[in-house]
Amino acid sequence: MKKKKVNKSYLRRSLKFFKDVKFQLLIIAFFYILLSIIGFVSPIIEAHLITSITNTMFKSVILIAVSFLIIKILEDLLWHITLGFWKKKIRTKILFNIRKELVDNVFELRIFNFDKYSTGVFQERIKNDPQTIARVVNAGQRYFMECITKIGVIIYVICINWIIGLIYIAGVIIVALIDNYTQEVSKEKNKIVRKSDEGVNTILSEVIRGIRDIKLLNFKNSIKNLIGEKLDENNELIVDKDIYDSKMSRIKRLVLLLTVFLIVVVGIKFVSLGLLTAANLIVLYLYNSNIFSLMDNFSSLRSCIKEYELAVERIFDLCDDEKYPKDSYGKIKIDNFKGKISFDNVSFGYDKNKLILKDLSFNVEAKDTVAIVGSSGAGKTTIFNLITKSYDVNSGKLLFDDININNLDEDTIRKNVSIITQSPYIFNMSIKDNLKLVKPNATKKELETVCKKACFYDFIMSLPDKYDTIIGEGGVNLSGGQRQRLAIARALLKDCKILLFDEATSSLDNITQQEIQDSIDNISKDYTIIIVAHRLSTIINCNKIYMLENGKIADSGTHKELLKSNKEYQKLYNSFSRLEK
Repeated sequence: MKKKKVNKSYLRRSLKFFKDVKFQLLIIAFFYILLSIIGFVSPIIEAHLITSITNTMFKSVILIAVSFLIIKILEDLLWHITLGFWKKKIRTKILFNIRKELVDNVFELRIFNFDKYSTGVFQERIKNDPQTIARVVNAGQRYFMECITKIGVIIYVICINWIIGLIYIAGVIIVALIDNYTQEVSKEKNKIVRKSDEGVNTILSEVIRGIRDIKLLNFKNSIKNLIGEKLDENNELIVDKDIYDSKMSRIKRLVLLLTVFLIVVVGIKFVSLGLLTAANLIVLYLYNSNIFSLMDNFSSLRSCIKEYELAVERIFDLCDDEKYPKDSYGKIKIDNFKGKISFDNVSFGYDKNKLILKDLSFNVEAKDTVAIVGSSGAGKTTIFNLITKSYDVNSGKLLFDDININNLDEDTIRKNVSIITQSPYIFNMSIKDNLKLVKPNATKKELETVCKKACFYDFIMSLPDKYDTIIGEGGVNLSGGQRQRLAIARALLKDCKILLFDEATSSLDNITQQEIQDSIDNISKDYTIIIVAHRLSTIINCNKIYMLENGKIADSGTHKELLKSNKEYQKLYNSFSRLEK
């Protein structure tokens, strides 16, 4: 019962997708009414045409044949106009409205949603579900109009001969019962197929993104086998659903054939008794496709409604906060953000029963440069996830400029915090366009300033197209160090106050690492900088280094202080020093 209430709420909310096409939908409805009238009249004219031919009434035959031809041409023309009007005036607007709603909501999702769910889930929602809604709205409208018309046909048949009318109704009811059962089973099978489709889309998107590593590491056969298994599983589910639908369709056709057979036998008997004219029998017979297609139309209408409900449910699942939690912010805006960060007895775990950070407390003063070191799994990246508000603390307080991060508005956090990772995402566009993503109105001088600070300017000037150089998808035409310097320049152009470096030099050679280090040194006096690094040579100039062990600060000090006083730090430094040689 609760599920039905939720679905009704979704249906009401989905009406907003059609607000700006209401008039166009009425026009389409009018076209369908005209087509339905033609469908109602055509069998009557056709029956008169047949009886005129059998009675050798040639003048009537020509007149009726011309009328029949005109009606059929008009029917084809109306279908053409209706289809064109739908595609040009309605479908594109509906798709735009739904996809805009989805994309807007995707940007509001908490980042951990993208850790928890695959990208295929979100791609499926944005690409396929809006198409489903657009398709079934048009089809459903058409089927509804046809159902109304064909109910009128049944009433007309009953007026001609109520016994044959009842036979028709009995056949329709039997088919309706079969169809009702079929729809329920098909809905469940369709859900399973959809889930399988998402799994296939996920693995394919991951393979495409990782194709370089797959080829270079030579495990393409394993990936091919994995894809094959997913596709086979998906194909089996589709085939199972298709076979079931086909079987039930054959049963329905058998019922319809038996009903038509009974109508013909009874109709001939009535004609022989003088209770029915031959022309009316022909009309009643010709209406069988109309009447029995009523059940198909009704079935298709129900199917459209079920598909619509399922698609809308999936869309609003993504839009609502229950299954896919949204970002939440406070209302406080800091106009003069300084960049101080304080952890006050913070505890956190991705699984609340398994804490990674335990009563963690430390401070980073504004425009200070600090490092966090520790063994793998100690919680270094988790600290960054909290600072960027990808996750919320379980207990304790995380403060920016002495204000709880949960009380700050989105702009204060997003405009003032940037993170540079080991593999920053670079878009397939020019260097200039990648930079201007964070500040569309940036001047040439501003671009030059941030690129010089990031030690990226000289490289840009060495390129034939300078800032207009297209750098390929994911920055494929740039080295790892160049991508990171571009990411640093982009963060500087954003004019944020806090810069987080998450293992930003771990995979770079010593020369490139030094270039990144020079970039950090250039900006260290103007920004609050926190560095998480395995390579301790990158953090020896930090004002303070925090040793993180088991989710707590075990020690802190400068590089020289820790090297003298902390044996664990000595071990870390010595082990990484050997690796870097």
